[in-house]
Amino acid sequence: MSEKYLGVRFKTIFKEDKRIEEERIEKLKFWGKKFADLNLAPKIEGGFAGNLSFRTHHGFIITTSGANLSELNDDDFVEVMNVDVSLKQIFVCGLKEPSSESFLHHAIYIKRQDINVVFHGHDKLTLKFNDMLNFPITKKEQPYGSKELVDEVVKILNMNCNYFLIKKHGFISLGKMIDEAGNNAIEQHKKAVELRDKNLQNAHYLQR
Repeated sequence: MSEKYLGVRFKTIFKEDKRIEEERIEKLKFWGKKFADLNLAPKIEGGFAGNLSFRTHHGFIITTSGANLSELNDDDFVEVMNVDVSLKQIFVCGLKEPSSESFLHHAIYIKRQDINVVFHGHDKLTLKFNDMLNFPITKKEQPYGSKELVDEVVKILNMNCNYFLIKKHGFISLGKMIDEAGNNAIEQHKKAVELRDKNLQNAHYLQR
């Protein structure tokens, strides 16, 4: 991913300025650190890549805009209560702006009622080796946080796939439970690592 992070592309309306308290947040902190350690949530110009969320009774809790997933604290989460796509407004409870991909998470939760967790990260290896891995992938490259990117993702969402790629951008891993989404992302990353290592071994053998 080569995009520069320029912040969110919507207006955040704070219904309540308060720290979000929910026990499942601790699991998001764990997976944020895990993603960062594997370079699935890298530092980029202007901030950090990657965002994590889970469904709630009122909407969904998501990491904040530009949050460093390796060092998430209690202030790095907001609850999205309502979304107005036409006016580009997001209504939240929390202390900071929600992730720039909040529209994307919202759209996935609307279309996939079976899903309670959405993890978005950036895995260069699954993108590089997708000709062999054959994950579903969006057709057109679109700017982060845009309606166009959301539309591309919605086109390939289906009930049979909980891991897919966004062209020249990253991946989405879905689950009913938090650990399911996290483990799914790690499993696919390991497949890509194995392909990379195999290619390196073959290249070394040919050079001998």
